[in-house]
Formats: sequence, C-alpha cells, structure tokens
Amino acid sequence: MKISIKLEGYLEYKYHSKMLELNYSKPVTIRQILKDAKISSADVFFIKIGDLMVKEDYLLTESNKVKLFPIIGGG
Repeated sequence: MKISIKLEGYLEYKYHSKMLELNYSKPVTIRQILKDAKISSADVFFIKIGDLMVKEDYLLTESNKVKLFPIIGGG
C-alpha cells in the first residue's frame, strides 16, 4: 500500500520536501510512518487523513494521503 505524506507550513522547509511517499506491505501506524520518514513527532501539531483528525496510534490499512501540520506560534 502506498502512503503519501503532505508536509504543510514550515515542515516543508525543515524536511526539504512538500510530499513524501512510502510503501508498506501490511497495515502501519502513523507513528511508524513518521519514524520511517525521519519526521519528529514534536514538530507535528495535528495529523489529518481526509477530513478526519487522527493521532499517532491511528492504523492505516489501505493506501492513503496523510497531511501533517506544524505547531503554530505567534504573538
């Protein structure tokens, strides 16, 4: 199954990519995807799959597109 990871905001610049693709032969958690893509979970504020907000323990069982959004700061 193919997992597409879209990096939003400053994540695109920090990890030098707007889109990453990983392939898996069995179901995988978001936590494992982040680890395999070498993306720190501390940089990710929330995760979306379609219109659904999910956590790192969410299990993907089919090809999908995952959007990662950074922590937003300001003041």
